[in-house]
Amino acid sequence: MQQQVQHDPGPDQATGTSVTPTQDATTTLPPVALAPVDDPEWESAWSTYWAALESGDRHGALAVVRERHEGGAAPMEVIERLVVPAQARIGDLWLTGGWSVAQEHQATAINEGLVHWLGSFAPEADASAPLVIVSCLEHERHALPALIVAESLLLAGYRVTYVGGDPEPAGLLHDILSLKPRAVLFSASLTSSLAGQKSLFSSIRAIGIPVVVGGQAFGGDETRALALGATAYAATPGESARVIDALPPRVPQTGPAEAGPADVEAAWIADYHHEIAPYVVRAIAARHDVAVGAPSSAPDWWTDFPGYVDHVLGCLAAALVVGDETIMIEVRDWLERVLEARHAPDGLVAEVWGLLAEPLRGHPLARVHLAGAAPGHVPGQVPG
Repeated sequence: MQQQVQHDPGPDQATGTSVTPTQDATTTLPPVALAPVDDPEWESAWSTYWAALESGDRHGALAVVRERHEGGAAPMEVIERLVVPAQARIGDLWLTGGWSVAQEHQATAINEGLVHWLGSFAPEADASAPLVIVSCLEHERHALPALIVAESLLLAGYRVTYVGGDPEPAGLLHDILSLKPRAVLFSASLTSSLAGQKSLFSSIRAIGIPVVVGGQAFGGDETRALALGATAYAATPGESARVIDALPPRVPQTGPAEAGPADVEAAWIADYHHEIAPYVVRAIAARHDVAVGAPSSAPDWWTDFPGYVDHVLGCLAAALVVGDETIMIEVRDWLERVLEARHAPDGLVAEVWGLLAEPLRGHPLARVHLAGAAPGHVPGQVPG
């Protein structure tokens, strides 16, 4: 279920005036091709579609999609050849500072609308067809990947309840208990959204309903998914249906696992992130003479900086919960790339790492994850 539609840390996750990113691992991203396939007809459609997105022309984008669909292309083919590569390019442009938040939002909204439109051609599902619930994780507002999964399952004949972005866990669990779906599918682009999911997954498992997850936050395989208590991991929308079909109607009902030391430290970070992140932000502002109350005079790198710090802290909690040291390496590399594109001072990531370490005294596992990904740290060395 890992639909690669947002290569960038897109700025959909606004928290106050800050922006929380979508993707952490960005150091080796290849440039997005100007055309999704080596096919003259699709190359022409792609060029026109991309031009429409660049100018915010939803009618122009719809015209391209309609022409392709009326020409015989299946809805998912249009999504995979136009929407998915376009969203990847949107992400790269945000990441490298080529597009503003407003441009990213506008183009993403057009993509989402067209996925809804293409999904409307799915025949009505049979009343006896399996019901699935498709949702983002809590705090995950990048809904396009989940939407593509939902529409692909509709087109495959499932009955689908699509929840969308940032669900309220208690309400979602109530819906699951009421609807008793064949499975619940979660999508996540933000690695920082993973840390708080064990409890929800445990509650769903306790009633025997399979949990299938996917998205860039899970790192490309099942490791993080299983660590959180998911039943299965799906790498693509097409794989989602196959995974669901292979699962038993109900999985063994299990209670919550006992919290270990890493879970305890992650919970502490979650409880105090509203103090830790602002502390780091204030310290950086003071060191670099940023006028916090005057955004018009602030440097480019500062605009979304508070959200970046909050995201890094969330990734630290996630690394603890799933036991994956690569998460902090990914988010470090991502932060370096984002800040460099916005002309931040050299060494700023190292400053963030040092400031984060200060309030983490007494939390040795968190400090190990942080130190293991510190700028300049050599993999394999024991953090000091």
